[in-house]
Amino acid sequence: MSFYEELYKVRDEYNKFQRLEQDYSSYTPLQIIMIFKTLLENYEDEEYNVSINEANQLIALPSDKNSESLKLGINNLYNGDTFYKSMNIVLIFPYSINKYINVSSFQSGMKINYLEDFFTSLVEYRCSNGLSSIKDDKLVDILNEYIDTKKNDIMSYQEQKKKCLDEYVELKKEEKIRDLFNVDKYTLINKVKDFINENYDTNLEIFCDVNEGRQYSDNRYYYLDYYRTIGLKDNDNIVFKIKELSYTAKDDEDAYQPIFCYRESDCVDSNINVYYLEYLMRNLSIKYPKLDGYFCVLDEKYRELLKNSSDVVDSEKIKKLVG
Repeated sequence: MSFYEELYKVRDEYNKFQRLEQDYSSYTPLQIIMIFKTLLENYEDEEYNVSINEANQLIALPSDKNSESLKLGINNLYNGDTFYKSMNIVLIFPYSINKYINVSSFQSGMKINYLEDFFTSLVEYRCSNGLSSIKDDKLVDILNEYIDTKKNDIMSYQEQKKKCLDEYVELKKEEKIRDLFNVDKYTLINKVKDFINENYDTNLEIFCDVNEGRQYSDNRYYYLDYYRTIGLKDNDNIVFKIKELSYTAKDDEDAYQPIFCYRESDCVDSNINVYYLEYLMRNLSIKYPKLDGYFCVLDEKYRELLKNSSDVVDSEKIKKLVG
């Protein structure tokens, strides 16, 4: 047999299996809705609204709009591996379903394969039994039997989901706590300087430089960027620095010549998050290991203040804590 004869034979076999796959992957719209609704509600343990809209998109959303459970949206784009609806026939192929699952942040690390697994097993079953079409009552029996045999898997999935959600909630709480711990950067850097000088044989000093950046025009105004760098020096050696937010000066619209001005107060990004500054100072902590202890003490004092507040600590109390 020649090369092309062999190629055509393999291609014919492949086309044959593709046609068979389409035959055993066809459903009515109501059957598709029933399958997705049953699987999602059993695994996710909540009610779902499933529909095929006027644009022939399969949409599956939790009934509770505030739910964090997964969402599904499959477009009507048949390319051999997706989803296709025409008249009263829907084609859907198992191996592409996961591409259209929109998971919430807390579920991003979970393996969500139950939709693909069911459709794969169903196609295999229909193929083995020559069911190019399937009646509703038969499909209900298959679904119920499948759910019954997967009880342990469903329980494990829900336990994993609850664990991931609990961890996610705690993470969000911690992020909120950290996001609120903001103080004047000059005060904090000065305190860091004092701490290092007191605990090590050093004489660090704070420095502050104002720098002129780019100059440009938009045919109406002239602009000039400025930024300020502050940090710590050990003599002439810079051991830490941080660039502040830029300030753009704009000239008077009617001025014949561009007049650039710099108002120092406008180039101030006064507050900084304590945990962010600790992160920026990680190299400084390597050189001065006791600095980690300083930030740990700040963290403990801050959380102590939180115990007697309603999630938000008065800025003056935080200022006193650092100052």
